[in-house]
Parts: sequence; C-alpha cells; structure tokens
Amino acid sequence: MDKKFRYFIGIDPDVEKSGFAIWDKKESEFITYLALAFWELINLLTLNSELIDTKVIIEAGWLNKKSNFHGGPNQKKHVGELIAKKVGANHQVGKLLVEYCEYHKIPYEVVCPKTKKTTAAMFKMIIGLNIKNQDVIDACMLVYGL
Repeated sequence: MDKKFRYFIGIDPDVEKSGFAIWDKKESEFITYLALAFWELINLLTLNSELIDTKVIIEAGWLNKKSNFHGGPNQKKHVGELIAKKVGANHQVGKLLVEYCEYHKIPYEVVCPKTKKTTAAMFKMIIGLNIKNQDVIDACMLVYGL
C-alpha cells in the first residue's frame, strides 16, 4: 500500500447494498462503515474522495479464475443460474466503480476477495465492532490496518 495515503475507502460491491468503510490510517480507526445502495455509494465516494490523501480499495471478484461458477451436486440448475446472475451483477457494480474512479482520477486499487470470509464473530474478536452485515465486514477487512 502507498504510504502517502491517510484514508482508505473499502468497497465490497453488491447490487442491492454495497459494503463501504473508511479507515483512518493515522488514527488507526474506522471513520464509518455502512451498507449503501449504488447512488448513495457514489455520493459518499464523491464527497470523501475529494480529500487529497484518500485511496479506494475495491473488492474485485471478477479477477478470480472461476468467479461465476455456482453449481453443486444436489443443486437445481435454475438455482445455480440465479446465483451466477447475481454474482455477475455484483461484478458489474465493481467494474462501474473502477470506471468511476478512473474517470474522476480517484486513486484506487482492485483486490481479489479472500478465499475465507471473516465472520461477524471473528470480526468482533479482531476489531471489537459488532457488525452483522457481511458486505460491510468485507469492506472493513479490505482496509483494516493499512
């Protein structure tokens, strides 16, 4: 990570509500963490990216080798197709965020999702915050400790 940035915005893209977190490196604390609809996210991203020392970190599931494969041995075909459709839509939200950052010259980085999710219980134990929303937890974990 670049040493010149004080604030890091973590985003876990989702069609319904994306996870959004702002980490203050100097104070070693979260300024905010929320689940936001797309246009709310764009609004907050615009407001917070105006700080000169801010970098956006976007979870980029589309970089995974098999990012859209969802079929199980006892799963009906249409269930797998619905899951794949939602995953693809989430990826598109992330790609639009990347485009937005590029267009507005906002420093950003895309990162592959971790293979193992941080559960709410693990998150509370590590960070001390009681957050239940998985997208918010993922956004926080993207920037925690940078």
